[in-house]
Amino acid sequence: MYEDNAFGLLAFFGAFAFVFFIIGLIFYIAFAMGLMTLAKRRGIENAFLAFIPVANLYILGLLIKELKIFSFDVPSPELVLPGASLAGMFLGAIPLIGWIIPLANLVLFFGAMYALFNIYVPQSAMLYTILSPFVGPFLVFMIRNNDPVNAKY
Repeated sequence: MYEDNAFGLLAFFGAFAFVFFIIGLIFYIAFAMGLMTLAKRRGIENAFLAFIPVANLYILGLLIKELKIFSFDVPSPELVLPGASLAGMFLGAIPLIGWIIPLANLVLFFGAMYALFNIYVPQSAMLYTILSPFVGPFLVFMIRNNDPVNAKY
């Protein structure tokens, strides 16, 4: 009797994990397609890097060119964003202080998303940034054919 319940529970969690895997894959492909199209339209070389984890942050950094977090200007966002992501992966396991690095990485990422949305849809940049934890990949996909509104890009 317990084996039947265990099998049913295992099947339920397996199906649950599969559904979330498919949803995550759809989100990832939408984000990558959006970044790649934006990069191609801006003439950025190797736009296919948008499909490679961590390298897609390099493309994001090239697209935004400048990143300002509060009053701090982040130098070379195309290098800082992937570097912070890698640091978060490896240094996040340090006891007691390991939570600071992923938190800083999250602040950098949302700052970069705001900068991206501010370039392409400045009138909705804050709303898109607030919605980005939920539907961010689709928002990037939606703006993929937009021209930069800001003249310096």
